Amino acid sequence: MAIEREERASWPDVALWKAAGWGRLLVQGEDRLAFLQRMSTNDFRAMQPGMVLPTVFTTPIGRIVDWTHAWAMEAEVLLLTSPGAGPVLLSWLRQYIFFRDRVRVEDGADRWETIGLIGPRATECLGWAPEVSYASQPIQVAGMEVLAARIDFPPLIWIVGSPAHIRALQEHLEKQGVPAMEETTWEIWRVEQGIPAWGRELTEAVNPLEAGLRFAISFQKGCYIGQEVIARLEHYEKVRRRLIGLYLAEEIPMGGARLEAEGRDIGWLTSVVRSPRWGPIGLGYVQREYAKPGRWVSVRSGERTVPARLARLPFSEHPLHP
Repeated sequence: MAIEREERASWPDVALWKAAGWGRLLVQGEDRLAFLQRMSTNDFRAMQPGMVLPTVFTTPIGRIVDWTHAWAMEAEVLLLTSPGAGPVLLSWLRQYIFFRDRVRVEDGADRWETIGLIGPRATECLGWAPEVSYASQPIQVAGMEVLAARIDFPPLIWIVGSPAHIRALQEHLEKQGVPAMEETTWEIWRVEQGIPAWGRELTEAVNPLEAGLRFAISFQKGCYIGQEVIARLEHYEKVRRRLIGLYLAEEIPMGGARLEAEGRDIGWLTSVVRSPRWGPIGLGYVQREYAKPGRWVSVRSGERTVPARLARLPFSEHPLHP
């Protein structure tokens, strides 16, 4: 019942997500924007303090290292990484710092903490009404000064500040009746929204276009690691797979689960949850020609096979049965 209560709060009202595991990396030095420009998919040339920019770091063959949100501060850029990906991305970035680069990348977990507010009452709880998305503003809540920004994907209000201020703000919000989401509840909400997770949907087996991260890619900028491959995929319409939702007829073990249609292997399952609103649902990669919402496929895990219906993301009104 606790999960269902929190799940309901995250949609019609408001819920607080403590961003456990999200990495906070600091990119510092005079060349920080030029460095990020050559390392990731989005365009940092016009970035000014207060801007928040989604961007993807990719391998030389265009596969995903991690998807992040870059917060431009006065003298540094704060990268919010996927949960668990901070150490991997830190190591990845450092190996591309050259001798003459005036840039350094550090772990910023001791300086910055973050939480998210989910639901239509999120801004009301903060007494703040953002005019646009992806623009951070300093706000004061119960005497704590923090930075807040509305993010469209995932759809939440993201708040960053000193660890002491974020802890105090979390306690203040919980005293005001804002429920904290458990890890299990966040995972249900994440899958319902179609938000890819590092190590599940975000791996070096896929590229950002397959993962639905086109909004974090600039096709007008110059070279970056993986740029030639991603540009060819876009220009020649060579994206082979799509991340898509699945309504499952029943729960099935996720490990190694494959997707089949017309006797062919057409993809694989990446995440499975039991949603209080939709029942068993999941995310997976499906070959482009089969990735049509409403289509029936089979999910095979070991000796078990269950039917599933492909769904548009985020999950909405589409039923399991026609």
